Amino acid sequence: MDIDISPNSLHVYQALDSEVRLEILEIISGETVTATELAQRMNISKAAISKNLHILEKSNIINFKKDADSRKSYPVMNIDQINIHFPQKIFPEYHKKTYDIPIGNYFAINHVMPSCGLSSESSLISKMDDVNAFFSAERFRSQILWFTQGTIEYIIPNELPADSKIEMIEFELEMASEFPLSNNNWHSRIGFWINDNYIGETELPGNYSDVQGNYTPDWWPEKFSQYGLLKHLRVGELDTSIDSNSISNVKISDLHLSDSSRLTLKMSVLPIKNDVYGGLTLFGEHFGNHRQNIKANVYYSD
Repeated sequence: MDIDISPNSLHVYQALDSEVRLEILEIISGETVTATELAQRMNISKAAISKNLHILEKSNIINFKKDADSRKSYPVMNIDQINIHFPQKIFPEYHKKTYDIPIGNYFAINHVMPSCGLSSESSLISKMDDVNAFFSAERFRSQILWFTQGTIEYIIPNELPADSKIEMIEFELEMASEFPLSNNNWHSRIGFWINDNYIGETELPGNYSDVQGNYTPDWWPEKFSQYGLLKHLRVGELDTSIDSNSISNVKISDLHLSDSSRLTLKMSVLPIKNDVYGGLTLFGEHFGNHRQNIKANVYYSD
């Protein structure tokens, strides 16, 4: 049974506002008894029992069933729970919408510097260190891309129902630093922006080629970058975190995402020191260790 705090539900509260009626409910929830048997057990007159049963029945908490053999009737529970709905939702129900973003489907890429490049599952896209390759129509086939300096931005549409509220957003992506050929101990700083709001940064420890990536094609040179680390970027009620470690105090409410028609994720290579940049490598579902593209999860309430 669902009730609220309007006058329409008052009869239910009144029915429960009695120790006698609560005891009756406890008894008939566990066994079959008649009104007469209830009166005897509770040491109350049958008239009083009948009155209280009538109140419970009128509130749809109980009803009566008849014994086909003896023609006796006995009270039974009509419900097994009562849910009270208050006007304000303290703990709203969350919904989840997931987007799958191929790494070549970026909306913008700027200030890219070599070493850089893109490759599909079967071949390089243009030649190594050709910045113009990032503007080729073939880029949509990319399964791995890399650059030493630069900024890359992805866009997803805000397809949530009208008047909904974004409660949390998270991105999962496999990433590594960038070093000519590869270097397992080559650090890089990556900054993140959502809808042009800076939300924090992380450090990538290396560009890995010690073993072949689980899904990296066999034709890919073994000395080139093979796999990355699966990073979980999350902006929630309290802060922004990567892999459950807080990286800033930016909260989801600071971003005002529900008012925007689109959601953007921008990543930029930040200098390690002076003019030293550690680069960025992104892996798609057919390269690296994880069978996935960039995954975006948007959690929202009505």
